[in-house]
Amino acid sequence: MARRNAIIVVVLAVALVGVWLWVLGVVPFKRTLTELPGGPIVVEVSPEELRERAEVTARSLTSWLEEQEELSKRLVYHKGKRDPFLIAVKKKEESPRIEPPKLVLKGIAYDKTEPLALINDRVVKQGDTIEGARIVKIYFDRVVVRHGKKEFIIKLID
Repeated sequence: MARRNAIIVVVLAVALVGVWLWVLGVVPFKRTLTELPGGPIVVEVSPEELRERAEVTARSLTSWLEEQEELSKRLVYHKGKRDPFLIAVKKKEESPRIEPPKLVLKGIAYDKTEPLALINDRVVKQGDTIEGARIVKIYFDRVVVRHGKKEFIIKLID
């Protein structure tokens, strides 16, 4: 009797695992279609028909682009208000890349009380401005410069 119950439990466990794998889609005995019935499908298209299909595709693309442009026009604010049922699409404005002026660091005379740097053949200290760039900090091997809202590091040895 115990042997019979053990066999029933094993069979039920195997069946349960098989059903579980089938539900998950991990079935080791899946049938796969290896060939198309009747061989490959070949359709001959004349150059005129191909050109006509390309024109239809181009027209549909043009109309889609026009719809997108119209949508972007509707999203423009009107007297500070917009249509609340339309999703606002913001165009990311590319900020102009701020490049520091051409500064050549030729040397640093480092002193904890008042470090000096030789930039473009001119001796500068912290707080000085050279060619529109302000000297923020002078370290032993580099100088931190602020131009606009960005800070740049000029290294003595690259």
